[in-house]
Amino acid sequence: MASSDPKPNDRILPFHDKIVTKLKPSLLYYVYNPSDPLALHSAESLPSRETQILDVIKTYAEHRPLGHYCYDLEMPLMLSPEGSPMSCRETLEEFEPVNAHFSAQVHALFNALKACEDSTTESNIPILHKDGLNLCIKLGLQSYDIGLECWHRTLHSRRLFLTNAAALPALSSVTKLEIDTDHSYEISFDRTRPVSLRVPLELTLRLPALQELDCSWLWERTLVPFESPELRRYTREWEGPWRDSRHEFARAVDELHEQIPISLRKARIYFWKSRYAFNEDQGIAMPNLVYPADEDPISAGLRTLTSHLEELDLRAFLTPDLFKSPVQWPRMRHLRIEFHPCRPDGSWYFVGPRDENPHPEGFEVTDDHYPPTSPNKEDEELDEEWDQNWAGTDDHLPDMFRTEPLADRIEPLLSAFAIALKDMPALEEAALFTQLSWTPSEERLAQYGDEAPYDAEYGGRRWGLRYVPGKDGVDGLVEWQVGAWRPHEDVIKLFEDLGSDGKVKMVWKPFDFMNWCGDYK
Repeated sequence: MASSDPKPNDRILPFHDKIVTKLKPSLLYYVYNPSDPLALHSAESLPSRETQILDVIKTYAEHRPLGHYCYDLEMPLMLSPEGSPMSCRETLEEFEPVNAHFSAQVHALFNALKACEDSTTESNIPILHKDGLNLCIKLGLQSYDIGLECWHRTLHSRRLFLTNAAALPALSSVTKLEIDTDHSYEISFDRTRPVSLRVPLELTLRLPALQELDCSWLWERTLVPFESPELRRYTREWEGPWRDSRHEFARAVDELHEQIPISLRKARIYFWKSRYAFNEDQGIAMPNLVYPADEDPISAGLRTLTSHLEELDLRAFLTPDLFKSPVQWPRMRHLRIEFHPCRPDGSWYFVGPRDENPHPEGFEVTDDHYPPTSPNKEDEELDEEWDQNWAGTDDHLPDMFRTEPLADRIEPLLSAFAIALKDMPALEEAALFTQLSWTPSEERLAQYGDEAPYDAEYGGRRWGLRYVPGKDGVDGLVEWQVGAWRPHEDVIKLFEDLGSDGKVKMVWKPFDFMNWCGDYK
C-alpha cells in the first residue's frame, strides 16, 4: 500500500482456504464456505440469535419495562485446523467470517429491538421503558480452542466493520448508546478486536432519538514499555493500520455527519485508555499519523462532529486543527478535552527538564509499517528468541520524562482553544489538559542524580487550564495549572479578551501530584 493512498485491507493476502468458527455450543454453529467468503450458514433447527435476544428482552420485561440492555457481542471461537497448529498470522479468509459474524450479531440485535418496539405499539404492553433505552454493546474477546504457539494471533490490527449498515432498522426507543470492550487480565488489549471508527457513526444514524453516545475506548494505544524486547515487538501497535483508521474516521464524518440525529447532545469519546498515560516510553520515535493529509484527520473530524453537541468529554491525540476557525459549536455547554503529550504527527508538546527531545519529529508511515500477512522469517526468529529468553515476567520499564512545555508547539494549541471559546455562546465550563509524569528510566534518573525535579513515585500530574465564563455580574475565570511555566503575553491576552461583559480573573494553581499507578478521570 502506498503511503499516500491508504486503503484498509488491500494488503491482506489469502493463505488458508478454510476456517471453521462457532459460538457457544448451545447456541449457533457457523461454517465458513470458501466459495462464498461472507456467508455464514447456521443449522436451521437451532433458534436464531435474533429470536434469542427477543426472548431475553421479553423475559426481562415481565418484571418491568426495560430501560437498560447490555448485549454481549461474542467473537466466534476459533478452531485450529485438524492435526496442525494454527498459523502465526490471521489471513483475510479467516477474518471475513469473523467480520460477517460481528455484522450478523449487530443486525440481529437491531432487528430484535425493532420487533420489541413494534410489539409494544401493537399490544400497548410496554416492553421498553417510556423514557428510552440505554443500549450497551460490549465486544467480547477473541478466544481459541487450544493454546497458541505465539502471541501474534492474540494481537489484532485488522478492524471489524459493519456490512450493509444502511439496512439496520431505525430504533426510536434508544436514547443512549454505549460501546464497550471486554478486557483481559494479562495485557489489556490482547484478544481484543478493534472496530472501524465508522461503526459508532453508522449506529448513531439508525437511532433517531439518540441523546448520548459513550465510547469508552476506540482502540488507540502507544507502545507498552515492556522490559522484554520480545514482548515489545509482539505487542507493537502497527503504524499502518493505526494511520489508516484515523483517516477513515475523517472520511466517515464528512460522509455521515449531516445525518446525525439532532437529538444527540452529549458524547464521551475516548480514543486511548487512561492507564496508558503514565506507562509509556517517551524516548522512542513516533509515527506521523497525519501525512498525507494537510490536517490531522481525527482533529478535523471531531471539529465537525462536535458542532452537534452540548457536552463533550474527549480523550485523543490532537492538534490545533480541532479548533481551526471557524469553530461552530453553538450548543456547547460543557467541554472537557484531554490531549496526549504526543501530537498525532509524531512530534511532542513537551520536552524533558533539560530540554531532552529525542526524535522530535515523527517518521513517515510506509508499506513496512503493516503487519505480515503470511509466514515469514522475522516471526520465526521472534518466536525462537521468546522461547529462549522468556522469564515469566511482563514487567514494564516506562521512561516518562517530558514534563516541560515546548512553547512553539503548545502555545498554538492554547491560542486556538482561546479563539474557539469565543464562538461558544452557551458555554458554561471548558477544560483543556493533559497528564504528565516524571517516571524516568533508571539510566535517565541516574543522569539527574540529586537534581531530579520530582519524586519519581509521585510524579504524575494534570497540566492544563479550565475556563468558566463570567455571567450575572461575576467575572470570568481562567484557572491555570502549569507549574512555574507561563505562556507568552499574547496567549494570555487571548484569554483575557474572553471577558466581553467584564474581567477575566487569572488564577495560577500549583500541581496536584498523584500516584502514577492509579487511574484518573
